[in-house]
Amino acid sequence: MRIVYWARMKLGRDEIVDAVKRVPGVELQVTTELDETLQALPGATGLVLAHGPQDEARQVFATLRGPARSVRWLHFTTAGREGYEELGWPEGVTVSYAGGGVSPAVAEHAMALLLAMVRRVPDLVGSVMARRAFDRTLVAPRARSLEGGTLVVVGYGHIGRALAKRARAFDMRIVSVSRTARPDGLVDEALPLARLHDALAVADATVVAIALTPQTTRLLDRAAFAACKPGGLLVNVARGGVIDQAALCEALHSGRLGGAALDVTDPEPLPADDPLWDCPNVLISPHYAGAGSPHSVLRLAEGVGENLRRLTAGEPLLHVVSGD
Repeated sequence: MRIVYWARMKLGRDEIVDAVKRVPGVELQVTTELDETLQALPGATGLVLAHGPQDEARQVFATLRGPARSVRWLHFTTAGREGYEELGWPEGVTVSYAGGGVSPAVAEHAMALLLAMVRRVPDLVGSVMARRAFDRTLVAPRARSLEGGTLVVVGYGHIGRALAKRARAFDMRIVSVSRTARPDGLVDEALPLARLHDALAVADATVVAIALTPQTTRLLDRAAFAACKPGGLLVNVARGGVIDQAALCEALHSGRLGGAALDVTDPEPLPADDPLWDCPNVLISPHYAGAGSPHSVLRLAEGVGENLRRLTAGEPLLHVVSGD
């Protein structure tokens, strides 16, 4: 059995290679470029890859559906896969993914962004430190606390649950908003997506962790921001396309939102002349929420190795999103 690993990302590359090599009876072929990957696919049983641009996805799928098709397992080392999913999964291919491999790190980053806003960390850098002024009046009047506040988590998958676990330590009331609205011990109230505006109306802070789909594109639009509790805070660690950025800028300039912290934007990278850079009370990080954790790297690698072992043994795969 030959497995192609398209190692376009450095994150976890060596660990994934080691995990695959530990599975008996598997021949591993590592590629780094699209053309090299496409040439390697005929005759291969599986493809391990990270999410990428949709034009690349079209070429990969064309090969998977071509006359020399042989791939029956597609595994994403990233949580994101929307560009591929929108094209429709090839028949006869089981698709699996990382299954929360980086969720703890992403949840930590979301909490860091939220804490930075409530404790006015940007003001410390831009005012107190810049002026060398040991003056609490520069920051204290606008400081807030998470304790006792309501956190709305939009999207309650692996990341959402990891976030709720961490927010509990700050004595927050937690409301989840998701398609299924399943009760959970970490959540005080679970609401369906249809009640998003009701949740936003009571949210002191909202963290977006929902997958980008045609149904969630521009989910947070002008109407959603109009429904927000005045002065509420927003964090996005999902995908930039979930938010209408023009509407976000309006909400920040008007003061409807008290602040926004974004690890993702639309497009990426965010152009230097994009109006979002000049919005008040905005904090932007360059899509690195999942980075920095060796535990995440091990989980990603172990996820690949375990599903490959299951594939060779004819056992059900973990974290399957599509398949016969």
